[in-house]
Parts: sequence; C-alpha cells; structure tokens
Amino acid sequence: MRSIFILPLMVSLLGNPAAAADLYMKYKLYALSLPIGSGVLNLDADEDGYSLSANGQTAAFGKLVSDGKGAVKSSGKVKNLSLAPARYALDLKSEDETGTVALNMKAGKVDKVAVNPPQDRMKERIKVTSAHLKDVLDPLSAALLPAPKGLAKESCNRTLRIYDGKERYDVHMRYKSRRSARTADGRFKGDVLVCGVRYEPVAGHRPNRKTIQQLAANKSMEVWLAPVGDKPFLVPLRASISLPFGSLVVEAEKYKLSR
Repeated sequence: MRSIFILPLMVSLLGNPAAAADLYMKYKLYALSLPIGSGVLNLDADEDGYSLSANGQTAAFGKLVSDGKGAVKSSGKVKNLSLAPARYALDLKSEDETGTVALNMKAGKVDKVAVNPPQDRMKERIKVTSAHLKDVLDPLSAALLPAPKGLAKESCNRTLRIYDGKERYDVHMRYKSRRSARTADGRFKGDVLVCGVRYEPVAGHRPNRKTIQQLAANKSMEVWLAPVGDKPFLVPLRASISLPFGSLVVEAEKYKLSR
C-alpha cells in the first residue's frame, strides 16, 4: 500500500493544543482491529478563511505500515463556500519515506512547489503539467468539505482534485447512506454521511507500479462525514479500506468543539 494512504492519511485526515481551535479531533488507526497509529487534527474555519494543523504517528505493521511520524498544516480563504488554499507544508519521517513538501497556491493555481528530497524515477512517471495544477486542493484542505446543504446526498457527490507536491490524483466520492455514529468520548453523537471513495491517479505517479494499480481498482474505500458544529462544513469521522489481509480504519475517538 502506498505511504500516501497510510501515514499521510493519518496526518491529512487527522498537534497543537486544542484550546485555540474551533474543532479538535483525535484519531486512531487500526489494522485488523489492532491500534497501530494515532493523530490529532485542529481546525479553524468560517465563511472567510480556514486553517488546519495535524500530526500523527504509526507503528510498523508487517510490510504494510512502517514506523513513522508526520506533521502538516494548511491554510487559505473561503470564497462563496469554496476553499481557496494558500499554503501547505508537510514534514514526514518514516522508514519508507522522509522529506518535506511546501506548496504556495494563488487564485486556484499552484504557484510554488518545494520538495525535498526531489522525486526519483522521473522518466517512469506521468509528467505533471501546468494544466494539472489548476483548481486543486492540497491533501489536508481536502479533509475540510464545504457543505451548505449539510448532510444532504449532494454533500457526498463530488470529486476532489488533489495535488500533494509530487502527484496529482482525483478522489471521487459518492453517496452511500446516512447513519448514526458517536465518538468514544461521547462528545459527538449524531448522524453522518457515508460516502464511497475511489482513487484515480492523474499525474506524477508510475503507472506500472502494482500498488498504484491496486489502489485505483479498490472499490471498498469509504469515509464518514460529520458536521463541524453549526458551521457549513463536514470533516471525516471515519475512513476505511479493505485489503486482502483485512481492513485499515482511521476513526475519531475524540471530538471537541471550542464554541
């Protein structure tokens, strides 16, 4: 499984002290129902702008997940309840991958990219062009979904165009159901949207890589979206994927609104 959907998933869907945030969430990562990672997410958002910060860590689990930790932050403006990311920064340290990514974005376009160390095997990858970098979200901003209609079906049905500094991919979401859920701390208890998720690689990836092909073919991924209090946004409460050995689940156990 690609690292972008394990440790960075914990970091991007997942700190800092919770007091200053509109919403603080603590997540755990499970493999075969065994806890193998944790992360926190802090979110501030209104109809003018947003900022998110998160960190996470994982423990080695066979060849699927390696020991690692990461921190990520993102910020931008909100225009007509659409996100306009401005800055994104990722610092990742793991047995499989260590490095930093920084993005500056302006008017819906990626303005500056700094990746250290640079990507390898560039001749094997689908080239990322300037056209790929228009109207995109960074991975952390993609965890904040504007939803003026709240828990309506339309809030699921969307495509997220994501650029992580190395690869461009689309995340296609579709409505599956609406159900009740609660966090372990009992602070969130209510309805959530259950959305099916499909990954589609666009550019920057190696198309012959087996894990890319397997991930693109996987139809089991889903995410549960929960409201951010009375704000017109939704955030992931739970995300899961089924694999040949079993399932991986990222699930919020704490949910704290500051106001």
